[in-house]
Amino acid sequence: MDLGRRFEVAAGAFIFLALLITIYLTKDFLSTILLSVVLVFLLRPLYAVFYRFTRHGQVSSLFSLLIMFILILAVLVSLTTVLLVEISNLEASGVISDIRFTDIAKDLDLWLQSVLPGWFYQYSSSVASQYVNEIGDIPSTIAAWLLPVVEKELASFAANLPAIFAQSIVVIFFTYYILIDGKNFVASAVDLVPKTRRSIVRYFLCELNDIYTTLFTVYFTTSMLSGVLAAIGFSFLGVPYPFVMGTIVAVFTLIPLLGPPFVFVPMALYYLLIGDVVTGLIVLVFGVVVLMVIPENVIRPHLAMRSARIHPIVTVLAYTAPLFMLGIIGVIVGPTLYGFLLAAYRSVVHYKEI
Repeated sequence: MDLGRRFEVAAGAFIFLALLITIYLTKDFLSTILLSVVLVFLLRPLYAVFYRFTRHGQVSSLFSLLIMFILILAVLVSLTTVLLVEISNLEASGVISDIRFTDIAKDLDLWLQSVLPGWFYQYSSSVASQYVNEIGDIPSTIAAWLLPVVEKELASFAANLPAIFAQSIVVIFFTYYILIDGKNFVASAVDLVPKTRRSIVRYFLCELNDIYTTLFTVYFTTSMLSGVLAAIGFSFLGVPYPFVMGTIVAVFTLIPLLGPPFVFVPMALYYLLIGDVVTGLIVLVFGVVVLMVIPENVIRPHLAMRSARIHPIVTVLAYTAPLFMLGIIGVIVGPTLYGFLLAAYRSVVHYKEI
């Protein structure tokens, strides 16, 4: 092996070692970097609108981030206000302290005694009594279970505040500059690839851009528009806290296995149970037509016309499967990895067919 070849091998080994060390040092920020990529795709339509008027990348990126934080702050303040008001009302009315499982069990026992045969009532009554004795007072049981969990989570959140603050700064920094120089960075990275492989890399990046646009931009935009429609509809129907309920609809729209029915169906049942049949039916029809049919058959297809077509099974797997392993961060990591693998698969298939 000549001297030049030895130098190349040694340099390659040194660079590879430096790469491994760099990955190790930044592994704790991997989810933060992925979150920045997701935010770029979410803010890109807003960035394009600002850039059309300002023709200035830095100003457009700054305004996009400001609007995002204003919306997040408004949602957090609204949710906190609603929780504080409702908890205060419940404490003042004494509803929390007055509800006891034994009272509910007595009413249920009288109803069962009137409708069930004697032998079956005796058997079910003995079984029910056993469960009542084991469960006891539901509010006390829930409080005894929930309070330690809440205290633990609050303590963990307080302990991790410095890290959360640092990660937030990194997310803002990355998102700001990727919005401005993302295309130039990708173009420079492609130029480092050997010329014989640049075409497949460009094809892969185009597929990846279309897939991420579908998984993030289209998906999240549809969810936000569903939340806006829900807030407007609930305000006309006189539903309390329409903005907060619209936000909850937007969040549940992101979860493929739940979706808007997880919000408007219990709401419709509530109105039916209190005797307001008209409002309950209107909420049910509104939820099915405006929150399900229109987003899935009008809004999402219109937004996805210029993006990649992705099978619903892939979308469900990308957004739900990682949740069981990684928690809430799986909503970011899952679509990123599934989209990357799908783009790689399509690129390989494309160049095999050529």
